[in-house]
Amino acid sequence: MLPAAALAQAGQNITGQVMNASIGKPLAHAAVTLVQLQGAMQPVATTTTDDTGHYRFSQNAAGPFMVEADFQKVPYFAQVTAGQSETNLMVFNVNDDASKVGVDAEIMVLQPDAGQLAVVNEYRIENGLTPPATLARPGGIFRFRVPPGAHVDMVRVVGPNEMPLSRDATPTSQHDVYGVDSPLRPGETRIQVSYRVPYAGLKAALSETPVEKPAHFEVYVPGPMTFQGAGFTQVGAQDGYNVYGVANAPIASTLTFNVAGDAPMPAPPSNDGTAAGNGAAAGQSSTAAAPAAAEPAAAVPARTLLERNRWVILALLLLAAAAGFGILLARPGEAAAGAPAPVSLPVPSVPEAPPASEMSRLKDDLFLLEVQRHTGRIADAEYNQQRAALNQRLDQLAGRLAGSAK
Repeated sequence: MLPAAALAQAGQNITGQVMNASIGKPLAHAAVTLVQLQGAMQPVATTTTDDTGHYRFSQNAAGPFMVEADFQKVPYFAQVTAGQSETNLMVFNVNDDASKVGVDAEIMVLQPDAGQLAVVNEYRIENGLTPPATLARPGGIFRFRVPPGAHVDMVRVVGPNEMPLSRDATPTSQHDVYGVDSPLRPGETRIQVSYRVPYAGLKAALSETPVEKPAHFEVYVPGPMTFQGAGFTQVGAQDGYNVYGVANAPIASTLTFNVAGDAPMPAPPSNDGTAAGNGAAAGQSSTAAAPAAAEPAAAVPARTLLERNRWVILALLLLAAAAGFGILLARPGEAAAGAPAPVSLPVPSVPEAPPASEMSRLKDDLFLLEVQRHTGRIADAEYNQQRAALNQRLDQLAGRLAGSAK
């Protein structure tokens, strides 16, 4: 790695300040790395902040770039956008008090698949500590529980303004309780857990004993299935799913309910936001105003959690089924032995974007992919595959731009 001084040339200067937002003071004498997001991601320079938290790079390498600083063993990143010379970075003190972890909402999405019941749990954690701090401790500060005998396939963490990153489910000394080794930075973090349980005879008795009791709990059940659970009420219907919830009330230590029946995999959304190829789901889409208009205003239920972010969860569930679950259990780039063959699923069509917005998305996708690699959350094979796809998109965009210029 080259020192910053070796790169001092007439090229673009990249400067900024690292601030400890927990105390509102600059972070002096902190190591800052300039990482090139071009080709194989490479650190091209390192430097140290001065007494006022400022850093400076003079670079002649091709961008785009990001800057990185680690503070109290937690990494923080900031993208250097095209033409940007000043990039400030905020870090936060670490708080290791697990009692400060509060789950604003938990949703559970169910889907039968090949004699098993696929389950995706999403936990929404709002870190609103004052003063702001990152919740973290060795081994992970967040804990979750799965039913006895459940097989955890995948854990993904979506930090504030970040892309989903795969994490391991780390067993703890408590039976069926796992940890997630990921910091909870200020803002909202979503933790998505995919697992499966037996579904013999197309029926199952399920239970959920949250380690951290959520303020709201909802279960999404495909419309053709039946649901019975003490303390649950149906709070709505969304995209072919009936929604049952326990909200705005203390969550019991253990929630139990029964489901039965079969249901096809949900269709992906079409361009207008409705479910393609599924009349029932499309009719219940939140984009359709007619059903809501038929109800008195006072009777319209509050938007459920999945209504606010439904396709993120449904896409995750589709991914779990399509991969045959076992593949998701493996580390990135590794396939589990004996994993079922992937299920062929329809792919939603995406309307063609204007070149400017497509270029912006390409830059963001590139940045997030390189962050994933830099943090060790993606295998080389998967990285190379995704990078090749991005390069192909870039070539296609360049061709479109060249054609429009003629």
